[in-house]
Amino acid sequence: MWLLVWRYLWRSPRPVTRWLLRLSFAGLTLSAWAWLVVASVFNGFSAFLEEVFQRADPHIRLVGQGLTDSLRQALEALPEVEAATGIYERIAILRYGGRQAIVRLRLVDERFPQVSRIGTQLLWGENFPLRPKHLLIGAGIAAQLAIADLEEEALWMYVIPSGRRIAFAGMEGLLKQRVEVQGIFSVQKEYDESWVIARQADWASVQGTTYDAIELRLKRSEQIVPFMKRFQKAFHPTIELQDPRRQHEGLYRVLAQEKILARIGLFFLLLLTLTGVISTLSVFLLLGRRDWALYQALGSSQRWVHRLLISVSSMLLLGATVVGLLLGTATVLLQDTFHLVKLRGGEGFLLKHFPVQLAIEDYLWLVGLLIGVQGILALYVRYQLHQIDLRSSLQGD
Repeated sequence: MWLLVWRYLWRSPRPVTRWLLRLSFAGLTLSAWAWLVVASVFNGFSAFLEEVFQRADPHIRLVGQGLTDSLRQALEALPEVEAATGIYERIAILRYGGRQAIVRLRLVDERFPQVSRIGTQLLWGENFPLRPKHLLIGAGIAAQLAIADLEEEALWMYVIPSGRRIAFAGMEGLLKQRVEVQGIFSVQKEYDESWVIARQADWASVQGTTYDAIELRLKRSEQIVPFMKRFQKAFHPTIELQDPRRQHEGLYRVLAQEKILARIGLFFLLLLTLTGVISTLSVFLLLGRRDWALYQALGSSQRWVHRLLISVSSMLLLGATVVGLLLGTATVLLQDTFHLVKLRGGEGFLLKHFPVQLAIEDYLWLVGLLIGVQGILALYVRYQLHQIDLRSSLQGD
């Protein structure tokens, strides 16, 4: 039977059938290739974002009410915690010459460099520790202010201590200091365009009795999940623990939604290809009806003929899928190794090429879809075979 299957797929004496089957094979191969490559790009971007965020984010972040220094000290004393730091977050305005930018000010202490690796992402300047009245600012803020020579033009920072104070005192309620830029970092657009890091000691008057966030660096990243399970319900309901993905839940949700939309688009592409495959099988069944009738006349059962036709459709689907996945895997590995496809405008960016990453779930998704499709094709072949009058096909021979 398998020799017959091979003959019908690649050595059919009917040119129309032969070329239609080859075109269907090529279409299915291209669909499987596109499915894997596109999914790998989304996986690559997600993995790249995780890597980028790990350079600046803590392993665990606590937000909410009641974040006291005694709580920070208790957390730092835990055996799995390497360092714990308390952070005050305020809204501030940076003014340089005639330009200004609204920024997110993070007031940090001397333990912050042990928790965050943002100091390793400097494009210019000096790393921690921060000198008095000095800042680390994002590259986007530096570009927005067009900071050049701070000796000729002063850089001023206005800190908004609270909305209520501004409501009563107006602009006079802003705390103002002349500051210097110690370094410019580049991590990710969200950080580069909004983050400014300053010393808590320089802005003691805007600090409250509790922190806005407590950030932890664990001794091993593998301890994040056990730590979350252990302490998730141990804290007061007003305190929320955030792991690295929870800290950027919105961004990861958008990426997941975009991947789903891409899969839907590729699924419709696959459906269009399968429509062509069904049309090809219809032509194949009709043009080969004399063969099916001859097999039955020679003693083969209708079930055997049905198995033969199912084998042809299965080999077409399976062969195209395997070839498409192999080509897709090779494409992804080549891109991951040699970075063949570049990102436009990538000069000076952290990411200069399309990141890719293979995931077993993408293979399983495609295989599951094609198993369902094969079931539909089997029913279609059975139905069409019953519609063909095989006896009349041999009349006159």
